[in-house]
Formats: sequence, structure tokens, C-alpha cells
Amino acid sequence: MFYQLKIAEKKDVERLSGFVEKAGISSEGIENLIDYFVIMEDGSNEVVACIGVEPVRSNGLLRSLVVSDKLKQAHIVTLFQSIQTLSDKRGITDLFLVTNKEASVQFLSLMGFSEVKPETIPDDILSIDHMIDSLEDPNAKVMVKSS
Repeated sequence: MFYQLKIAEKKDVERLSGFVEKAGISSEGIENLIDYFVIMEDGSNEVVACIGVEPVRSNGLLRSLVVSDKLKQAHIVTLFQSIQTLSDKRGITDLFLVTNKEASVQFLSLMGFSEVKPETIPDDILSIDHMIDSLEDPNAKVMVKSS
């Protein structure tokens, strides 16, 4: 199957929000951050994966990672590389994320992310609603990748 990546545009808000919500993830804020999202589409232009970054000065919080079960790990790697490239182009030097899955920590470590202690997380990242909600999970781990 053929897949292509693109930076989301205003015209993608509705279908991206629907894709994210179908996965049980909040789509709140997507409309305001649409040009900070990367979408992977199949040959029929259906969204099969997405990831976004919420920028705060030179920091960013990765959010709304949703991946169809059709995709292989190589597609996920490509998705991460694309959001990192977009972040670099937008002046984001430190990408933060939150995960509650140990298997994700291993994968993300291979992608260049490292776990950080909560007290080292910048206040502007800690104040993002998505981060506040995510940290309520006792298994939550915060990771960062610096460019």
C-alpha cells in the first residue's frame, strides 16, 4: 500500500479531528494547531496516522499520535522523523512527549528521546493542558529530544 505524508491544512481539520476522536483521543485544540500536524494518508486520501506538536517558544509537546493498525513500525519512524523536521523548521529545539507504555519508552529511546525527571521540565510545557492531563496517569513518563 502506498502512503504519503503532508503537513495538515485548515481544510483537514474536520477529518483529522474525526480520525483522532475515533481513536478515543481528544481533538481539542487541533483547529488552532493544524499547521503543526503531520498526516499520513493512504492511496484513497484517508488519514491512517497523525502526530502534532504544540509549540511554546522554543519547546514543543508532541501530541495526538494516532496510528492505524495497518501501518508497520517503519511508517511510524517516518512519521516521527517528519514531525521532527517540521519542528526544526518552526524553531522548536526541544520536543517533549508523555507516554504511559513501557514498550513505547524503548522505541522512543531508539528515536533519540530520553526520559527526564519532572523537575527538569520547563514550566511552559508543564502548563499545557494536554501535559497536565497526561501526568495524572501514575505510569506517565516524560521524554525529550533536543535538536
